[in-house]
Amino acid sequence: MAPTLVAEIKGIADGSGLAPLDIYLLSAFEFFDGAIASGCTTVACATGAGAVLAQNWDAHPGTEEELVLLVHDGTDDHDGLIMVTSPGTLGWVGMNRAGLAFVTNDLMLDAAAHGIPSLVVRRLILKERHAAGALATLRRVSHLSGRCYLLADASGQVDGVEISPSIGPVTLTGNPIVHTNHPVTPAVAIMEDIETVARVYPSSRERLRAAKLHCISDVAGIRRLLSDTNGSPDAICKTASSREPTQTAFSVIFDCRSRRASICLGRPDRGDFHAFDTAWTAAA
Repeated sequence: MAPTLVAEIKGIADGSGLAPLDIYLLSAFEFFDGAIASGCTTVACATGAGAVLAQNWDAHPGTEEELVLLVHDGTDDHDGLIMVTSPGTLGWVGMNRAGLAFVTNDLMLDAAAHGIPSLVVRRLILKERHAAGALATLRRVSHLSGRCYLLADASGQVDGVEISPSIGPVTLTGNPIVHTNHPVTPAVAIMEDIETVARVYPSSRERLRAAKLHCISDVAGIRRLLSDTNGSPDAICKTASSREPTQTAFSVIFDCRSRRASICLGRPDRGDFHAFDTAWTAAA
């Protein structure tokens, strides 16, 4: 399905002196037992200035020091992309030069024995130019685990899906769309592992309630949401605690019409956003 990704994995392996299978497994966490503590709060909004996606990515303290910006400077819109990720992987969240972007949340649902790792799926999404094509990709591939994707493109289209491997993608509606680490559609909610969610992402429902209280109509409103510390430590802008030992490692805002990604390393209430334009260079 993705020969260019196979070539990329082999290239990373050659450059690092590791086996291609080892590099592949860096992007295939679903093949391993145990939950990964990386809760997130995401938002998609169609504004008067176009579609905007954003995310707070939560992880164990210190994760922010291990992050990199993955840049592919391709000749075609769908080949040029920018993603936040960890070294050697295929990318966590990102946007391509066509203005298609996605953010994502982990969901504790059923699992499949066979399918495509989500990091591969994310790169397949960025092969598309529009949200409709990305949705078609999500419906076509087989998924290994539960996940939510929010999508937006340069035309202003905003979409979202929750995915259960056994049920498939279920559409999210509304504007804005906010999401955390539990399913909100009835069809997918019946597949939730409630005990695991309560153990791994106990703040998920509190973060969703807080996000729904925000008036989101522009980038400024999204920045306020991402920086919200109400209810700390279990806030949208998270602080690590004994109950949930993760904190916000980075925040990202994708402005799809302007093809601009704004990234804050660490908590957005304490740090600055740095913008990268369509040439994937630092913007003024």
